[in-house]
Amino acid sequence: MEYFRIKQKPEYFDALVIPNVIKQIDWRYINPEEAQRIAEITIFQLAGKDTPEFIDLLDRQLFLVSSLLKETFTLYAPTLNYKTVIVFNSAQKLQQTYHLPIFAPIDCLSEKSILTPDKRGVKQLVLKQAAIGRNAIFKVQHKFENIIIVRLDAAESILRRNMRGIKMYRVDLDE
Repeated sequence: MEYFRIKQKPEYFDALVIPNVIKQIDWRYINPEEAQRIAEITIFQLAGKDTPEFIDLLDRQLFLVSSLLKETFTLYAPTLNYKTVIVFNSAQKLQQTYHLPIFAPIDCLSEKSILTPDKRGVKQLVLKQAAIGRNAIFKVQHKFENIIIVRLDAAESILRRNMRGIKMYRVDLDE
């Protein structure tokens, strides 16, 4: 089976920056055991008069997906829960709804993965295939990085829907 890491395209680096996001959503609570500490709906006002670029995947601050990407995730991970995040710009009279997936992290990071010297990042990702099981979309257990993985069939489904701002990187497997 083939797997891909799904990320925000680098060229959309400053597509949408949500001010004070960590004050309202603490990343330590983004797991099934602590998710009740996060409000079902969180609203953020964007600053500035610039028109924000709403893309389908944001991963710079939190891992947020558009409604279209959420629908696609649901096809492959029907039991995955979400919190709703609404961002709006009152000056431009624009708003967008995003969804924060609440993944149960899977301990599948192989010892063959190459980490940054401070161990906070992963330079080369290698996953233990046996630990993945039948999961089509999942989060790799890592203390500092949001590593979201999609199986080949889910990746193809995402690509067919012509979404914006998504990049996928093939992941090596340790069998």
